[in-house]
Amino acid sequence: MTQPRRPAQLKPDQVEMIEGEADTATTSELAHTSAQAIVPLVTGRQEEDDVIERVQELIRDEGIDVIAESWVNSPEESLPGTLWRGFLLSEWIRRFPDEADLRYAAAQKAVGESEPEKLDQVPSPREVRAKWDEVFEGNYRGDFADVLRSSARFTDFIGRVQPAWIIDDEHELATEVTRRDTAMLRVSQDFQAAGQTLTKGVRD
Repeated sequence: MTQPRRPAQLKPDQVEMIEGEADTATTSELAHTSAQAIVPLVTGRQEEDDVIERVQELIRDEGIDVIAESWVNSPEESLPGTLWRGFLLSEWIRRFPDEADLRYAAAQKAVGESEPEKLDQVPSPREVRAKWDEVFEGNYRGDFADVLRSSARFTDFIGRVQPAWIIDDEHELATEVTRRDTAMLRVSQDFQAAGQTLTKGVRD
C-alpha cells in the first residue's frame, strides 16, 4: 500500500471498475456501494458478487486508500463515514506507530493510577490496526460491532490524556475529522454512535 500525502483521488476508470454498469453520477452512491461491498451489513442493501469482486480487486491492486477517498464527505453515522474514520485511525497507527504507542503508554499510566481494572479492557494500537486491516481486505464477515467497540474504547482511552488528534493543518492526515476540537474523543463518540446505528439490523 502506498503512502500518499493525502488519500489518493479516485480515477474515472477506477470508479467504472467498482460500479460496472451502475450509475456513478454521485460520489455518495459510490461511497455506499464500495462500503457495502467491504462490510456487507444486513441493512436492506446488499451488493452483487461482481461488485464485491471489483472492490476486492481494486484493493489488491491499488490499496484501500483509493476507495477511501469516496468516503470523505459521508455522514459520521453512515457506513462509509464510519469506514473513513476507521481508515484514518488505522493509517495514523500505521504511519505514526511511535506516536500512537507513546499516547497509549501515557494513557495507561494515567488511567492505571486511578482505574487499573480498565487497562485490560482497552486494545493496543497494534490490535486496533489489525482489526481494521482485516476489514479493509474487503467483504468483511466478522463482527463489525466488535471492531467499532474496540476502536471507540481505544480512542476514548488515549483521548482522555490528549483529546486533540492532529494539530497541524500540514499534517498528512489532517482532515475535518482529525482536526476537530477534541477530535480523538469525538471520533470515539462517532464509533459508538455508528455501532448502535449500523449493527441494529444485524441484531434484529
